[in-house]
Amino acid sequence: MTHNAGDEMELVHALLVFRHGDRSPITATVAPNLAMDKTERAFWISALATDARRQYLNAAVKVVGDAPVKHGGVWPNGHLTERGAEDMAEKGRALRRRYASLLTDFQPQDGHVYACSTNVRRTILSAQSLMSGLFPDNETTLQLHAKDPILLTPVHRGDEWRVGFEMARAAALRSVPGFLAFEATVKTALGLTSSGVNWTSLREVLDCRRAHDLPFPDGITDELYEAIVKHSAWEWYTFYGHGHIGQRGFAHAMHEIHRLLHEGIAKAPHRRLTLVSAHDTTLVALLCALELDQSSGTVAPPYGSTLAFDVYQHKSTRAFHLAITWDDKPLRFPTQAMSDTLAPLALLDDTVKTFLNVYRREQFTSSM
Repeated sequence: MTHNAGDEMELVHALLVFRHGDRSPITATVAPNLAMDKTERAFWISALATDARRQYLNAAVKVVGDAPVKHGGVWPNGHLTERGAEDMAEKGRALRRRYASLLTDFQPQDGHVYACSTNVRRTILSAQSLMSGLFPDNETTLQLHAKDPILLTPVHRGDEWRVGFEMARAAALRSVPGFLAFEATVKTALGLTSSGVNWTSLREVLDCRRAHDLPFPDGITDELYEAIVKHSAWEWYTFYGHGHIGQRGFAHAMHEIHRLLHEGIAKAPHRRLTLVSAHDTTLVALLCALELDQSSGTVAPPYGSTLAFDVYQHKSTRAFHLAITWDDKPLRFPTQAMSDTLAPLALLDDTVKTFLNVYRREQFTSSM
């Protein structure tokens, strides 16, 4: 997507925060009627990224950093598929076309790009795949910085999750028409009696099955699946939009992503791109923390979904402005006029400062 920035503006940097590609389910057992058996497990093993692809990508993009690499699930669960790796490579090729003007005379080995990822295998392999598509002719080994998840995605204690989702269910009972009947229908289909529905685990497993044409449990129709996806997304936005529960767990990541943006700007135009490979929760938490308005509503980010922060500099004043998009759809701050394609960088800085003044202190205190 190109922005109508005018001749007085020049694109000098882009920070891209993206979700990993297609993966196997993280959760092996959601409910009695939705559990991975030996046949399904064998299918997912066969669907994972091949040894040949991983060896090629590890040679092309070296993982560096102090954070030890984690599986992100009990193998084969939670791992990138071959489809996911290829999809992310294609995404890299699409980004090369989108940012063609920014990548003129681009030499990634000379520091023109900084790439980082949570230290989880699926995000690492996704970043490596994207970089292979973005820089197809690169002949030297690139670097990918693996970081502790708390620096790039929301992290919460178990009791914070429990309280947050209890709060979300209470809000659903108050404000979502027909929620109790909907919940009962889902529980019946899943074979649940006393325990509640884990909407996040349910959605992620159904998403994986849908992507690979695997069957749903009896009673989970296409219509019910769409309703589950919609409610799970609503629950996430409710959770991550809550200041002292959901947003507190994102404070360190918000600080790091903001730091990476300013580091990229300070090193522009030498550094052209900053790549951040993370999770769907990262994108939702960013949308909520920055209070960005977008037309899609409460939508869960699909595989490869990307928040792009395109940085423009005014040729005369040298002031920086941002065009923020989510999968090519424009996002705006609450105070930004609908007609304004670009927002002053100071607007983002003020929003982040307000956020961190409260929640970074709270997150630091709660982790001690």
